[in-house]
Amino acid sequence: MVYSVSHYLKRLILAKRTARTITLYGDHLRHYAEFLGVPVGELQNHLTKENLINYAEKIQSLAPSTQQLTLSIVLRFYKVNGVTTFDEIDTAILKPRNYDEPDDKPLTHKMLVRMMDIANPRERAMITMLVSTGMRAGELCAICTGDIEGDIVHIRPEITHQRGRTVYLSAEAREALDVWLGLREAYKGYIDCKYYSRGREGDDNRVFCLSYNSIKRIWLKLYNRVDGEKGKYHAKCTTHSCRKYFRTNAVREMDLDLVEKIMGHEGYLTKAYVRIPDEDARAQYHKGEYALYITKRDERIGKTEIEILKKERGELAGTVTAMQNQIDELARATKAVMEAQKAKGK
Repeated sequence: MVYSVSHYLKRLILAKRTARTITLYGDHLRHYAEFLGVPVGELQNHLTKENLINYAEKIQSLAPSTQQLTLSIVLRFYKVNGVTTFDEIDTAILKPRNYDEPDDKPLTHKMLVRMMDIANPRERAMITMLVSTGMRAGELCAICTGDIEGDIVHIRPEITHQRGRTVYLSAEAREALDVWLGLREAYKGYIDCKYYSRGREGDDNRVFCLSYNSIKRIWLKLYNRVDGEKGKYHAKCTTHSCRKYFRTNAVREMDLDLVEKIMGHEGYLTKAYVRIPDEDARAQYHKGEYALYITKRDERIGKTEIEILKKERGELAGTVTAMQNQIDELARATKAVMEAQKAKGK
């Protein structure tokens, strides 16, 4: 059976792929059709090896990860249409290995503070949600108001790459979100009057009423104002840097299995054996959430200092105990020697 692009995308919908995935596949296949100079509805009639090799050469200037993604999408379209005759060299070209070192840099607390200082209420809510939950920007843009219950955010299966999961909001993120939600209806009324909202049907229940690309643009605007360092292909810090920041800092105060569960990184052994009850996960998260605070710096420092004092007090108590044991041992040894000398004198 030969699949047209539209038929293929409909099958992906039936296969429960996310709306973002469907859009991504459609965009890349349309781009390939434009490269070949053919209507996208006729792309299935031009699936030759030579065309794909030429396309791979054309996109060599893109970032390696983008090349891999683009070619993998087009290759899958070839495969479902029965075109799989690629030799070893062709496969090496069409499935390139990425040998580049990561071209990013760590997102620092200082950078986040500066971004929060210049951000508006919606942007502050976005940043704190990304940092406190470890969610992806693509997940954030699809979160609806009904997905949030107090400090709990339910990431629905249809907006993530796997089964849905539960994440938690820190006190700081919850405060920033409450401020934004208080302004959200007025903002919706404002954008409804804009030209790009004309023809939109139904109520937008998304928390931020933004697309994935819009969130990326907002992040880049703030980042360029506080740092702006660029790598070979993109900014040194992207929205995904918040997810890395969460992973790096959360494990300093939370159990690794909990952090991996929140991020959705449950692998073979974790998924098979580790079971953390929801209430326990929530309690553990809030116990160590201060490691993720950005602007609640005084509380973060205060709690850290308390932990340091507790640790030092425990170490001091251990030292005193060890010294007391030595003194007792010395006293017993001295007593034994004295008794031995007394017995010898008799």
